[in-house]
Amino acid sequence: MDVGIIGCGWAGEQHARSYAALQDMRLLAVCDIDGGRARDFAAKWGAEAWHQDHRRLLADPRIEAVSICLPHYLHSVVTVEAAEAGKHVLCEKPMANNLQEADAMIAATRRAEVVLMIAENVRFHPINIKIRELIRGGYIGDVFLARIFRDHEKHDALRESPWFLDKEKAGGGIWMSGGIHDVDALRMLVGEVETVALFQARSAFPEMRGDDTAAALLRFVNGAVGVVTESFSTKTFRSLYPMGCPMFLNGNLGTITALPEGIEVYGDRIAEESSMLRIEVDGTDTFVEEIRHFAHCIRKEETPLTSGEEERRTLAVICSGYESLSKDGIPVNVRY
Repeated sequence: MDVGIIGCGWAGEQHARSYAALQDMRLLAVCDIDGGRARDFAAKWGAEAWHQDHRRLLADPRIEAVSICLPHYLHSVVTVEAAEAGKHVLCEKPMANNLQEADAMIAATRRAEVVLMIAENVRFHPINIKIRELIRGGYIGDVFLARIFRDHEKHDALRESPWFLDKEKAGGGIWMSGGIHDVDALRMLVGEVETVALFQARSAFPEMRGDDTAAALLRFVNGAVGVVTESFSTKTFRSLYPMGCPMFLNGNLGTITALPEGIEVYGDRIAEESSMLRIEVDGTDTFVEEIRHFAHCIRKEETPLTSGEEERRTLAVICSGYESLSKDGIPVNVRY
């Protein structure tokens, strides 16, 4: 399958590396507004062609699918153009900056009868997959409290991509860029979110117009409560990004603690054999796995695990969070 990549930044590198790891995928062309970067990117990854205008890439009839690895505010318009050109689309997260843009993406790909998948790699993380297996296996009973923390200091990296500092172009701040991951993980593990209350901390990164630190309180449909903290400004001794974020899931029969290197399970069922069960999880390249899934869905005409419709639901939680923030943290019902 011949593919193209639109956007040759960090995310584009992950997609190119992943396509190279799959023998039945060939990176045919790349595009970036910076011609020098596109040229160097094409040479590095063996692409036949490079462009500065994505429309030239989309006009190539040999290309069946594209990865869209652009700033958030461009996701919707380029996805629509790709669908109209008959290309299957793997779009980086968040899928869009608002639900109207997401709806345009979904409608365009439906009309064109092409696959739309959002590159949300938390769904392919082996730790999350194992935790879901443990929860479904009844190891901690019914989850009533979930906590997840994304702590990292990213000021220098954000300055290198100044669009991230622009609230309008980025669709907000860390709640959009990081929260989209963690809300999606909690939806995978706990269930749908009913209400969200979002608070923004005093800024530690004045150059950033959006939120650089935010905390959310979620109430799930099943009655569980979630606490999510996100920051671009926390200086921590131990780096947990991008391998994972500490997560604690409390059920009526026990607790799962998730760290980047593995999982700890404690509870009534485990206590019969030992005080705690430690599970080491083999590392998996989540970018390779999500692109493998993308290719499979195209060939088999199946709906992706992270389809546009599915990831729109996560975006709805994020957008409801920002609505809450605009109302001084008043809880907002999520409108899916």
